[in-house]
Amino acid sequence: MIERSMPIWLQESLNEKDKKLLSKSQMVWITGPRQVGKTHMAKDLVDGYYNWDTIEVRKAFAQDPYFFRNQNKARWICFDEIHKRKDWKKLLKGYYDSPQRIENFLVTGSGRFDQYLRGGDSLQGRYNLYQLFPLHVDELSGSHKKLNNEVGFQNFEPHEKTISDEDLIELGGFPAPFLSGSKAQLNRWQDQYIDRLTREDVRDFSSIEKVDQMDLLARLLPSRTMSPLSIRSLSEDVEVSPVAIKSWLRLFEVMYLGFQLKPYHQKIHRSVKKEKKWYFYQWTFNEDPAARFENYLAVQLAACCSAWSEQGFGRYELQYLRDQDRREVDFVITRNLKPIALFEAKSSFQDWPNSLKYYCEKLKVPGFLVYPKGPTRKQALGWSLPSQQLLTGSILKK
Repeated sequence: MIERSMPIWLQESLNEKDKKLLSKSQMVWITGPRQVGKTHMAKDLVDGYYNWDTIEVRKAFAQDPYFFRNQNKARWICFDEIHKRKDWKKLLKGYYDSPQRIENFLVTGSGRFDQYLRGGDSLQGRYNLYQLFPLHVDELSGSHKKLNNEVGFQNFEPHEKTISDEDLIELGGFPAPFLSGSKAQLNRWQDQYIDRLTREDVRDFSSIEKVDQMDLLARLLPSRTMSPLSIRSLSEDVEVSPVAIKSWLRLFEVMYLGFQLKPYHQKIHRSVKKEKKWYFYQWTFNEDPAARFENYLAVQLAACCSAWSEQGFGRYELQYLRDQDRREVDFVITRNLKPIALFEAKSSFQDWPNSLKYYCEKLKVPGFLVYPKGPTRKQALGWSLPSQQLLTGSILKK
């Protein structure tokens, strides 16, 4: 069993015992990829769990809209996949604003709720949104202590005691294939995951008819992982319009197949501003070891940014850096729109790339050359180190 880190920064809300204060607190919304562990975690956090995909819950609602109150006197109620209902915002607003409300709600789902808040009933000020990412290195360590503050990169020092992330890189961060420890199980899971997402889950979000082409796009994306996406090239390969490719990529983000990174361009001369890079939440979709490791590091750093933002340390974002002179750095983390660290992913230990040196000096931030295995070296402008040493202690206190 692996304890997820997110409950650590949810405890202030979930442990509230005063009903008067509970009725005034905001709802907790948790989103993330399908099969990443949201349901398992939610059932451990709340007393009453209801999945709106099931016939039993839909029947109970048809008989009594407040069925959960009559069935369970719990302080916290979990509604899973409620966002698939057309009237879900109106329903939640009614539950939350009810004068007789004595409980609060934890809402989970495998789609991005923020994409369904435009128009209609406003839920502004009624919820806090969190994202559950695939497994992070820190979650394998068994540590369950909250950080006092975000990790500082200027004075970064790697931990001496670390947990190996070799299995995590090879098997991915989704609990089922990771805990199986089997490459064969991973291969079966991956093929079924994309097939189910493109041929079944997409129906909950869109009326797209060209399912075969969408499935082809999903399977072509691993070969584009390490470079900015060429929408025109993808449209030619899939034989649909560039507009359709952009729409489907956004839909893949909504369904949590992966995410796109924007280029950082503030105060960067001749910077690329429009081209985005694509990464899967399950980095093992990439068969090439170098692409897999870069994708792995992208997800781990994105999880760090999310964790720090959710705990109120600031607004953290993950981007990449590229200019028209072909100088590129794989990742840049910004805090409140200002860069604080640069990261370059490599498949093995090597000399620092000139582009990493150039932008560390230009932006005056530390840089990190990161690889799966190898020595740990302090450099003039940062560090060269294996990923486990960079990531250990980044979201959980050691």
